[in-house]
Amino acid sequence: MGRHKFSIPGFHGKREIDRLSDLRYLILQLDGIRAFRRVGTEGIENSFKRINSTGVWRKIKPDVEEIVYFPNAIPGLLRLIKVVATLRKLFFTCLILMILALLIRFGFAPMLTPTIYYALLAFPMLIMIAFVSVDFAIRKRIAKYEEEHLTMQSGEKEHIKAVIQELIIKLLKEIKSRGENPSNYKMKLFYGDYKGIMIIKERREKIYGIFKRKYSTYIAIPSL
Repeated sequence: MGRHKFSIPGFHGKREIDRLSDLRYLILQLDGIRAFRRVGTEGIENSFKRINSTGVWRKIKPDVEEIVYFPNAIPGLLRLIKVVATLRKLFFTCLILMILALLIRFGFAPMLTPTIYYALLAFPMLIMIAFVSVDFAIRKRIAKYEEEHLTMQSGEKEHIKAVIQELIIKLLKEIKSRGENPSNYKMKLFYGDYKGIMIIKERREKIYGIFKRKYSTYIAIPSL
């Protein structure tokens, strides 16, 4: 089916933006924020601008930022987040070292001393173990803080939920007016309490494929 596209003023040339994609993106991002997921707000603001809803964004921006930046209030968490960011920056270096070790192993590069060779293997592994451990500690500390403060920022979350509900209604209207297939706009949500969606699957995911999360996620499609 044909899609409604329009260009953004101020860009060199024409950039086509799909309104349906922006609506779906906003629903996913705001639902994640409602579940205390840390995301950047620049993309959210840009999508609100593209669908001509900057007034809605101005209304909920304080609520969004209150939740996005709340981990900074947890003692010691900001330091752990900085450690994870530093470890993530080393990923590319780890990849290069692993490739070099493989080249040596299969005879495509000269053999170094055993100490250096095993160091090439050990360093990436240690970095990955450290990253997973610290990242898991961050997730666990945030989850514990949330459990101890169940009513925390309940007002902000309700405001965000109301906006998500409005966006779902807009998405439904756009899908219906264009004759689109709702299945093309499948969404993975942290909450299944919205009107205008049909939940097709509920599941409990695992952290790193091992540890089960305490909450469910929902695979849903807009329901006409």
